[in-house]
Amino acid sequence: MNDGRRFAGWLCVALGFAVNVLVGHGVLGPITVSTTDAPASLAAMLFGLLPTVLGALALFVLGLWLLKGSRRGSR
Repeated sequence: MNDGRRFAGWLCVALGFAVNVLVGHGVLGPITVSTTDAPASLAAMLFGLLPTVLGALALFVLGLWLLKGSRRGSR
């Protein structure tokens, strides 16, 4: 596996983890809910956080995929 792919994989894993931690601590707010409009219920708040959390999860999974690499010919 080349070093660029490994570096990009670890970078994606670290960024995905960092975004999840920042969302958990309230530093990053929901993308879809404005700050002047407070959500009326917990479900509305969770649906507002969904794009942010899914983006971080996708970044994390992309990093894992990059780290795994191609294993077709290495048996």
